[in-house]
Amino acid sequence: MLFTRLATFYFIFFALLGLVVPFWSPYLESIGMTAVQIGWLLGAFHLSRLWAPGIWGAVADRFGHRLLIVRLGALGGLISVMLLPGQTEFLRLWLYMLLYSFFWNAILPQFEVITLKHMGKRSNEYGRVRLWGSVGFILAVLIGGELFIGEGVSGVPYSFILVMALILLASFWVPDVPGTEAQNRPEKGLIRQTLKRPEVIRFLLMIFFVQMAHGPYNGFYTILLQQFDYGGTAIGWLWSLGVLAEIVLFAKLHNLWNRFGFEQVLLASLLLGVLRWLILATIPDQLWALVLAQLLHAASFAVVLASGIRLVQELFPPGSEGRGQALHSTIGFGLGGVVGSIAAGYLWQHLGGSASFIFAAGASFVGFLLAWRVQFLGKAQQT
Repeated sequence: MLFTRLATFYFIFFALLGLVVPFWSPYLESIGMTAVQIGWLLGAFHLSRLWAPGIWGAVADRFGHRLLIVRLGALGGLISVMLLPGQTEFLRLWLYMLLYSFFWNAILPQFEVITLKHMGKRSNEYGRVRLWGSVGFILAVLIGGELFIGEGVSGVPYSFILVMALILLASFWVPDVPGTEAQNRPEKGLIRQTLKRPEVIRFLLMIFFVQMAHGPYNGFYTILLQQFDYGGTAIGWLWSLGVLAEIVLFAKLHNLWNRFGFEQVLLASLLLGVLRWLILATIPDQLWALVLAQLLHAASFAVVLASGIRLVQELFPPGSEGRGQALHSTIGFGLGGVVGSIAAGYLWQHLGGSASFIFAAGASFVGFLLAWRVQFLGKAQQT
């Protein structure tokens, strides 16, 4: 029953991303936003990750009650998205997205800690729970492809409201973790000492570049497909294919870690990420190439995500996991997401889609160089 409740929450949470990521940009384009404005609006979604996860994480580590913070974030997020329908002014949309993002970023980092604490010593099975988020994303993007490509695009913000309400309801079905009341905070010196470790510094920098590389994809992939006359069904299935690959990866990742080692799996995924973006930069008009690029989503995104969550949980001092996961989110999805989204908007508008994805390939290659020959986990932690 506990597994079902955790999986249900991930299912609904990522179903919302299955609506936001593929269909928010076409909606913004439909109400007259330029590519640069779309980039800035997507950047607003990431911008509060520079401070919001740290604020929520510090509160959670200090006072406990992580599930209460998740519920407050869901409630604030619901109220925020209710401001979106009918709004066409760029500045107001940007401010509303910034407000929504502040509450949205209270949810996942703390829920990751709740999930891992529920799992205890079985934390290496995290992927089995998380993969249900991928299932939710797939169903949402398939339904959205049928409903929101073309004339139905005006319904996108209303779908956000519906699913955000379901996230709030699902948060009340998940039990709190025993002993999540206020904890003794670890000495600040221990956290600073962790952050000074070379492997931690290089990993966080790598997260930044890899997430920055996803800016053109998250912001403009649906628009790219529309330029080549793909319909809603095809767009939905192409998005889903990437997440199906992600599901398989999450189910098998522990076996890959056991067989090849944490670092080797990570390095391979980073190189495959470079290949993915080069494919989209050079031959996006070929269906077989689009299919291959989507299959590589398992490498460019899923491996890096799961690796980061595991690394934070194992390397940060007890009691600081919330701040550790928040830092992971802030540097990667926050700073990396902001820079990637805004850069993608300018590149897309002034140089075109190919330049945007070449930029992504370059950022992923920098991530590979940062991870090259670094021992992130000790041998005892590899399995």
